[in-house]
Amino acid sequence: MNATIVFEKNWNAINEKTEDGKNKFRYIVNRGSSRSSKTISLIQVYDLYSRSKSNKRCTIWRDTKTDCKKTVLNDMLKTLKRESLYKVNQDFNKTESIFTYKTDSTVEIHGTDDEETVHGLTQDLAWFNEPYKISKDTFDQIDQRTSDFVFIDYNPKKGHWVEDIIKDERTIVIDSTFKDNPFCPEEQRNKILSYQPLKWCYLVKNKLISEHELKAYNFEENKLNFENKHIKEAIRCIQNETKTSANEFKWCVYGLGLKAEKPNRVFTDWEKCTTEFYLKLDSKEYFACDWGKSDPWAVVGAKFYDGAIYFHEYNYLSENQWRERMSSNDSVKLGSDTEGIGIVQWLFERIKIPKKAVIDCDHNRLEKIAMLRRCGYEQAKPAMKGKIIEGIDLLDNIQVFYTDSSENIEYELENYEWDIDRYGIILETPIDKDNHTMDCCRYLANRLRSEGYIKLV
Repeated sequence: MNATIVFEKNWNAINEKTEDGKNKFRYIVNRGSSRSSKTISLIQVYDLYSRSKSNKRCTIWRDTKTDCKKTVLNDMLKTLKRESLYKVNQDFNKTESIFTYKTDSTVEIHGTDDEETVHGLTQDLAWFNEPYKISKDTFDQIDQRTSDFVFIDYNPKKGHWVEDIIKDERTIVIDSTFKDNPFCPEEQRNKILSYQPLKWCYLVKNKLISEHELKAYNFEENKLNFENKHIKEAIRCIQNETKTSANEFKWCVYGLGLKAEKPNRVFTDWEKCTTEFYLKLDSKEYFACDWGKSDPWAVVGAKFYDGAIYFHEYNYLSENQWRERMSSNDSVKLGSDTEGIGIVQWLFERIKIPKKAVIDCDHNRLEKIAMLRRCGYEQAKPAMKGKIIEGIDLLDNIQVFYTDSSENIEYELENYEWDIDRYGIILETPIDKDNHTMDCCRYLANRLRSEGYIKLV
């Protein structure tokens, strides 16, 4: 097998034991740059594990099965054929996308879009491949049905629930870059290297010379006696700057496997406070709601105190997700409720929103707003209309805090982006994505302005 050090680290991780003979790690997180061999290494781990262990069920997950087949399955078939391992001690069911080994172990391709499979399948190993579109709740459903190991591989290009998994004491993080992969195709390697800015070359990073001085440096004379490899790197970085391929964000994420600040992020300076602090704030609380049947249903609270606005997330689960969790008695009480009217009252009472509270709601479900008012939430009303950019400007000109338990506010905060045109110019139009709690925050800022708390300068 042509394997990299990334494979070796993963294989060692699943074989490492505690003093009492139990598996030392539960979660094995592969974090790194593009072409660092994360995917290929985990394919090799799955294949070798299935050949050497009996009756093991090893599953691979992406947000859809179609996507999983186009990516991981395609890579797996290429890898096994290249290593002359395809159909050696195994059978492949193309229709179901399942490898069955002579050990009676299986490797199966799945998608989290199939809720029945997510909630019904049990396995020994589960692998989440680039789970950017997989919710934390879906991960939990699969995690609790996995007996041995959970693998995750991703590029840290955005805030994600994976960062919470990393905090678990049973997690090992395996970092890697394309430089750890001697089999990385030359063209792809060159593409990644083309992102490196001059400020990230060895000579500048280690303060041996400034960027400005390096651009004017005579490399042939080399009076400072820099090493040849560092000179080559500097020249390449200067060329990257000249042909405008240098990109700090892409270099950090795809070259170094680091989480980097997005250059087109909408909000950048919000701060955290404790949930306890928020709940104890002696200030009137306002609420906002962004409806969601299959998309997130965001409910956010806000308080204004000492010149700053504080946000707290009360809900992010969709109507469909709540229906899966509610008791049979609650489900019977709601009946079919195809329009989702009854579940609105059910949720608002569950999260204990006061009947007298001011609630600004998304305009697209007026019947639900009417339902809230009939149920006693008389100050539920459509959110004040206004240009999105004006709401963003309002939040940009005030100190903003959000509670440490508001994980989806934090997620959207890190991923809410301005659109970019085909020339890479950042536009003053936010992308309509990852903005459910962000919309609520805009509604609430507008409300606080109308109430006289926020003054426009």
